[in-house]
Formats: sequence, structure tokens, C-alpha cells
Amino acid sequence: MATIKTNNEFLSVVDSGYIEISREYSGGDGTGRQVTYKYRGSKKALRDASDIWAISGGKYQIIENGPYSEATVIYSGTNFNIENPTAPQPIGDEDPNTRYEFRTDYVDASLFELPQVRAEAKKNLDTELYFSAIKLAADDPKNNKLPLLVSQFPIAHQLVKRLARGQTSFQTSRCSLTRISSYSALNGLPATPPIISAVYSGPVLANNNLFPIAVREVMPRPPTNLDLTPEDTVWAWLKTNDSTSLMIKTNQVERNETWTFAAWDIFVYPYNVDPSLLR
Repeated sequence: MATIKTNNEFLSVVDSGYIEISREYSGGDGTGRQVTYKYRGSKKALRDASDIWAISGGKYQIIENGPYSEATVIYSGTNFNIENPTAPQPIGDEDPNTRYEFRTDYVDASLFELPQVRAEAKKNLDTELYFSAIKLAADDPKNNKLPLLVSQFPIAHQLVKRLARGQTSFQTSRCSLTRISSYSALNGLPATPPIISAVYSGPVLANNNLFPIAVREVMPRPPTNLDLTPEDTVWAWLKTNDSTSLMIKTNQVERNETWTFAAWDIFVYPYNVDPSLLR
């Protein structure tokens, strides 16, 4: 990183009405080349100059305090001329500022999702009859006795007791991955998400979205206990949020994408399909 600082107290003699007071180059941290300019001048001069900064793909912020205002302008990308960053850069060449966040959400799941329940259900020739018998016995224990022996199906009898007293769920957790990207409006806004959502395995999702290795290494994997995977489901990632905000004044776009890892129903959600087929 290199910084060049300048100073000029006689702004009145500057034709443009503002001066450059510092310039900073960075890019050695792996986030891509970046140059940051700081200017000082009149409010009007900086506001007028902001049109040029926005057209050239710069992200700017103007602080209007005191007799003079200050502006910070950031250019980033791979091919822009670092000595002349206000020259238009190729569309799509910008390196967005991106950060990743993992979050744990706590949700209520049905008691029938418990692994010991699913393990016992497999003893029955018809798992649907197993679950329906438990529900009927819990709704009316007097008239609908559970037709399962306690010695062979102890979990079923425990379920009837809990359902009969109103307990239907337990707390469990889900992992979510959020990617927040910030870039200039020069590159436009993202396309409208598809109407039909699909789910993706961790490796496929990471490859489709070019996740860095640091993110890939901490993404959760499907559980090894088969009883934690309900029938006709797959542990995968579903996009649960894709929102975009545009700040016209600073010519900045922020996109927030979130994927949630859980056992999703493959009858409802296509699995590992080409995203282009969903549009």
C-alpha cells in the first residue's frame, strides 16, 4: 500500500473549485486493485464532480461540514488505469467489495423429525401408518388406542404422551450463509430471481457462485446419521433471500444473498439443476 498526501490552503485559486488532498493505492490483501482519492473543496464543486465519478464507476461519499467539504472516491477493478481512474472502465470488470457471514437460526421442528422417531418408524412396514396411528391416539387417547406394543415401539408411546399434552415441536438450528456485495451502479442491477427455486449441494453452490476457499472449508456438510434425513429430502442449500438496494446519490448498489442449509423436499425443489433452466 502506498499513500501520497498533498495540501493546498488556497482553494480559491483552483479552477475546478476543489483539490486532491490524498491518494492511496491498495490491492496486496487479495481483494483486487483499489485506489482511494480524497478531495477538499466547495460543496457545489464536489457535487458537480460527483457526476464524473459516478459515470466512471467510482464509489464516492461527500461530507459537507465546515467551510469546505470533503469527498472520498474509491475505484476498484482489474483493468482500470490507476493513473487515470476516471477513464470509463469495461462493464462488468469491477471487483465488488464482498463479505460473507454465517448465521445460526433457531426454528421449531415437528417431534416426528427426531432421529430416534424416524429410526423406530423404519421398523414398521408402512411409516405413514406408523405416524398416523400416533396422531390418532394423541387426538383421542380414550377411543383410539395405539396399536403398537410398548416393548417394540417405546418411542411411539412416548410421542403419544407428549402430543396429547400439546407438545408438538422441539427447537433445532439451521445454518445460513449470507453474501453481501457492494459495487457501482455502472454494472447494473442483478436479474430478477427465478419463480421456481432450486436447492444445491455445497460443492455445486460454491462453484456456481465462485465462493472463496475460506468459505468453502467452513460450509456445513450433510449429517452422517441417515435418520436425520427424512424420506424424499436432501441436505442442500436453498436461497432464502436476494435483495438489492440502490443509492443513487453515491452510485452504489448493495446486494444481499442468503442461502439456508437444511433437509429440503426434492419433490418441491429441483436438485442441482442448471440455474438457466429455471428462468
